Amino acid sequence: MLQTVRTYIGHAATGFAIAAALVALLFWLDTGQLKQVVALSGSVWLAAALMWLGVGAVFTWVQSAITKRTGHDDDDTGPRGGGGRRGDPREGDMIPIRAEAPIRQRR
Repeated sequence: MLQTVRTYIGHAATGFAIAAALVALLFWLDTGQLKQVVALSGSVWLAAALMWLGVGAVFTWVQSAITKRTGHDDDDTGPRGGGGRRGDPREGDMIPIRAEAPIRQRR
């Protein structure tokens, strides 16, 4: 699986876990009489699930945006500096090649 997909799945799992905690806290503290509003909606579970889905999507997006903006990458195991093995010309080192360019005579 691609590193980008794995990173996004990790951010999504974290974002939705935080969202579940936040929605549970909102219901527990009854902020803005949220329990009554959801109870009057007819389907309590659907209203709570939609709230969790919306908050989870926002938290996932925020985490991905922060990671993208700060440039943090979890994959720091590879070589650094843009070079492969030193001294091996097949790994990207430049090799001088003689090229002849004819000089035109001026008139």
